[in-house]
Amino acid sequence: MPNRFRKRSHILYILVTLNIIFFLVVYRRLILITSSSVISSVDLSIASFNENNLDGQNDLYSSLSSSICYIPTFDPWDQTVAKTIRIKPIYRCPMNKQSLINIIDNTQLVFNQTVNETFYSSSITHCVYLKVGRNSEEKFFRDWSYTLSEPILIVNGRTDSITDVDFVLTRCYNDRQGYFNGTEFCGYNCLNTIKINPVDKKASPTTPKSPGLVYEYIHPLIRLKKPRFSRDVWLNKENSNWISKLLPSSISNRSPPSVIMVILDAVSDLQARRALPQTLSYLKSQGLFTFQRHAIVGDGTFENIVPMLFGQPSTNYQKPNMNDSRYEFPRTEIKVDKKTKKRYQIKKIVHYPGPYDDYPFILKNFSKLNYTTFFSEEWRESAFYNLKNGFRQQPTDFYLRPYWLALYETMSYNKYGGNSNPKPCYLNKLLHFLSLDWLERFLTVHHKTPDYPTFGIMKMNEMSHDYLERLFWIDYDLKNFFENLFQKNLLNNTILIFCGDHGHRQHRLRQTRIGSFEVKLPFFSMLFPQSYKQEFPQAMKNLKNNEQMLTSWWDVYETLANILKMVEEPNIFDPLLVNWRSTTTGISLFHPIPERNCSSAGIPEKYCPCSRSTPLDITLPVIKDLALASIDHINNVKLKSHMHLCLPLELKTIIRAEVEKLVIPKIVNNKTAAVNFTHSYTVLFEVSPSGGIFESRLLYHEQTKKIQLHSDILRVNLYGQTSTCIQDKYELRSFCYCISYHQKLKNNQSSSITVQYASNTTVINSTTTIKN
Repeated sequence: MPNRFRKRSHILYILVTLNIIFFLVVYRRLILITSSSVISSVDLSIASFNENNLDGQNDLYSSLSSSICYIPTFDPWDQTVAKTIRIKPIYRCPMNKQSLINIIDNTQLVFNQTVNETFYSSSITHCVYLKVGRNSEEKFFRDWSYTLSEPILIVNGRTDSITDVDFVLTRCYNDRQGYFNGTEFCGYNCLNTIKINPVDKKASPTTPKSPGLVYEYIHPLIRLKKPRFSRDVWLNKENSNWISKLLPSSISNRSPPSVIMVILDAVSDLQARRALPQTLSYLKSQGLFTFQRHAIVGDGTFENIVPMLFGQPSTNYQKPNMNDSRYEFPRTEIKVDKKTKKRYQIKKIVHYPGPYDDYPFILKNFSKLNYTTFFSEEWRESAFYNLKNGFRQQPTDFYLRPYWLALYETMSYNKYGGNSNPKPCYLNKLLHFLSLDWLERFLTVHHKTPDYPTFGIMKMNEMSHDYLERLFWIDYDLKNFFENLFQKNLLNNTILIFCGDHGHRQHRLRQTRIGSFEVKLPFFSMLFPQSYKQEFPQAMKNLKNNEQMLTSWWDVYETLANILKMVEEPNIFDPLLVNWRSTTTGISLFHPIPERNCSSAGIPEKYCPCSRSTPLDITLPVIKDLALASIDHINNVKLKSHMHLCLPLELKTIIRAEVEKLVIPKIVNNKTAAVNFTHSYTVLFEVSPSGGIFESRLLYHEQTKKIQLHSDILRVNLYGQTSTCIQDKYELRSFCYCISYHQKLKNNQSSSITVQYASNTTVINSTTTIKN
């Protein structure tokens, strides 16, 4: 009997022990106890700067950098920065122009007779609309074309609901001769009228307008495209596991969250805190998380958005398409014969990358789950896939590329040859309002109920990319925009990502020490539904801690992938419990991010913000040696194959220099022997004749005086039209100063030079590929 009792006790002991172990495993998985090394976040909001309470915060913020990744703390309004920023008064659009056509219920056009009477003296004879579409079959595909239908008359001042197109171009006329037979309107049946031609073309500012045209405006239309999201079907998915049984039944009332991204081009964290204090203050009152140690992983928009939305390096998307003639672009180069000095042309076929239809665009994953998706970016020349040729098939449910292409060709836009129009208006509105108004209308249609989840990207360029100071103009507008969305309950079940893509790269600010860090630290913030605080307290705590960790766009991609898993596993839904696994160097921001260096965060060395460098006297001999070594690399390595097109660069002046003594010497294996470099230098210098300003990072050995380029050389000012002779390698444009441009500038007689070139021209054919 005692033996049987001992045996039973032993079995009971084993069972209790196993249950305790099992409970601890499950408990740890549910709670995800974070490392004690994670330090609480610090409030470095704009309000704290205004209150001049920086000292204590700076010390704590610096201590968060630790020995792994030290990032200096900067005052957004440091005196070296303040003197570079010149805020101009807000440009006021003319108010003597009003829209003749109103949109009713997002799909119906209605003629505004009051505007006709007030602004056009009742002179409008008739209005038409033309349906705007994509032209995916353009001969040389750049996603640069749009189509226009035959004009359709707006009868009796209104249309029926238009539900087969997303954009319409409206035109109104004052022409009683071409379209009227006496007093009777005969429209396009008039015998002597000039027909209003539809268009299927690349947008052209020289497109002829029909006689009597006095008003032209493009309107976006919005309608539900996806069926209502079925919560019952969603929750009955079979891919849930046993953990779902441990979770409360309240999950049955949940709907999949929407994800809305608002991206401001070229806005750093410091610039957002300078220029958007009202917006950030309001969003922080709603629970905004701001990641002040968020770093770029590439130079421009494309290099950062591709990792964020595709989860792959941008270099994977820059391979020339050799198999499709639509990606072959004819180009011409002018060469000079060294002996005869005669000029001759070389005709090239340049192969561009694209399309991206078969790449893993994360929006498409959400679209398959019945999400309504959208993508919009203002500029036509600088779409995020600029020179890399985008998508052949429309990638999202609402794709605003045709809208923006057509908009810039209408008479309501102030024509301007480049980006960042000095008069950035469309009729009577600054351009940023078009994006904000569209987004509010879109959310009003889809977010009245939780039954139509959305995932979309709204990227705005005009008010931040070329002119850093313009961002100050829109603070009040952005604050009002977000306020309206919250007041209308349009963000109740929405994860909002509000961010930049990189810091400002070509403003005067970039030449300061602060600017050299700022460009690497883009603005990034996230806002979650209020209910997440109660439902996922540990995930929210991790997000709070991660605000002060080194993060990158790889982490943002993994966060989006984590959200996708929440939607795919609705019976679990908890971001810490769903079957998310990292597929990149990133870590989902829902999970604890450890202190780490740039390499482990997937940040290339030349974009790494971790630094303990100190300023140097630019008159030191070593600084000039480093600058000359950098220029030699540009001339003899970068431009080696393009010397016939580009003038050699020379040192003009040194602007700034810094040095960091390496704790662990950097070993570089040269052709002769390995060198242990002891110092890392950063030199900012200007060259002639181009006026280009470059930043170069170099390794230096004090004893041997050896110099080695540490990372690629970056240009920090605009190059404009000075390098258009480069057609085959886009990345070389920042270095090349074209001989042809210099001669045209020198002679200031472009037309006569063109004639002279043509008279000494021989044509040679060749083929090359573009690797940008």
